[in-house]
Amino acid sequence: NINRLTTTTMTAAANNSQQRQSYYSLPDYDSNGELPLHLIALPPLCTNDDHGTSNNHNDNQHGAVDMLAYGGGDGHIYLLPNYSTQQQQAVTSSSLSNDNSNSKDDMTSKLTTPILLASYDDIPRSMAVSSDGLRLVIGFESGETRVFFYDDNDDNNENGNVDKLGVAHHPFVDVGVVDKAIDKANGDDTTNNNSDDDSDDDNGGFFTQSQEQSTSTKFFHGPRSELAIRQLAFDPRSSSTTKEYYLAIGSESGDTPLRVANVYDEETASKWFLEGEGGDVHGGAGVRSVAYSTTAFNNDNKSSGDGKQWLTTLGMDGKLTVWDVSSPLSLPEEWEHVHSDFVVSAMPDTGSLGSDAADKACQLVWGQVGGKSEVELVLLPGKTDVQVRAIPQKRGSGEEYVECFKKQQFVMDLERGHKDTIVVMAFEPVGSNGGGGASRKVVTAARDGKLLLWELTCEEEEDDDDSKSAVVV
Repeated sequence: NINRLTTTTMTAAANNSQQRQSYYSLPDYDSNGELPLHLIALPPLCTNDDHGTSNNHNDNQHGAVDMLAYGGGDGHIYLLPNYSTQQQQAVTSSSLSNDNSNSKDDMTSKLTTPILLASYDDIPRSMAVSSDGLRLVIGFESGETRVFFYDDNDDNNENGNVDKLGVAHHPFVDVGVVDKAIDKANGDDTTNNNSDDDSDDDNGGFFTQSQEQSTSTKFFHGPRSELAIRQLAFDPRSSSTTKEYYLAIGSESGDTPLRVANVYDEETASKWFLEGEGGDVHGGAGVRSVAYSTTAFNNDNKSSGDGKQWLTTLGMDGKLTVWDVSSPLSLPEEWEHVHSDFVVSAMPDTGSLGSDAADKACQLVWGQVGGKSEVELVLLPGKTDVQVRAIPQKRGSGEEYVECFKKQQFVMDLERGHKDTIVVMAFEPVGSNGGGGASRKVVTAARDGKLLLWELTCEEEEDDDDSKSAVVV
């Protein structure tokens, strides 16, 4: 059993880069328990819809990239202390209020225990956050979704959501809980933040699904499915300016495997799109994964070029489906199905009660690879290889796009590659390659214990059959 999670935070300096790696030992689980399967990073909150470039915090406060771990069998959501090198340097200028305490820098190095942030009677199976941080959605085992909203979170609070180290957090994070963890690391608090006791005093104020939410927690109930939610994904064009936060919802329900809803508020969330089409296309099978392409859009929800916006869904039966959602968010009725084919899944997926937990962690992943022109890639889970579909951002017709989706390519290495099932894949963040453009690297992890880093390149070649250019990875 994996009993340790690893996160890596990297910051670039002028001529070099610094890396800090932290290991977090998770609490012991009984033989029937599940460890968290998923990590999600919450972006810094912004209120002017510039997608993370501004907030209302004071200049002497530094925002943390809040890393959450969830998906275990106990309904817990953990906060992994994730103070970057820059933030550590920022908090060394003074000490905690306790005269006998260590420096704040020492505190960041001591915060290595996951903080139990929330506990639900139901099990969180997927979380999604909009690019501006103003909408966060949790999908549960029961099929319920909860939409947390933060439109006016900082309007009357110039200090923001700041812990006692002076670090600002996303408003989903209860800084009172974080401060208790800081006190405990400093030896000032004997409260056991990971206690299973149900009393408020012993659990540090963690809320459960059956308890009343704190007054600062604003949420409403989103679309509900008959069976478990498998994955949630926000349309990258979502914006507070237009009051449009379209969320794709994949569930195990054969009747409603796919829904797309605008979760701006409770009223807009009551109208669903692609529900009937999703049921017809997936033919009674649930959807295990939903993912949007990474095409860049401006704040007016208009494409920065002539590229397409795609939504891809992967059924529990291995059926890959492509939806053209390039029409403006104001015209969701024009979204349409353009292609389907079957892929070989690593293991049969029969739902939460019958499938392998590790296999459920592998989901569709979109990214961009640069070259003479940027190409979008969608990665699909395989056994010991990764299947790739390369989609140029500009093609002459819809038929040419479909031909690209049909072309199967594989990333594998018989000698140095994986020897067991791949369970998770991730592109390097855009711009982290130093050039500010598309990424080139992909990380894969498998149950053989390996983390492999692949560098991808793309080139155009002529198709022998019809003399059309094709992208080869």
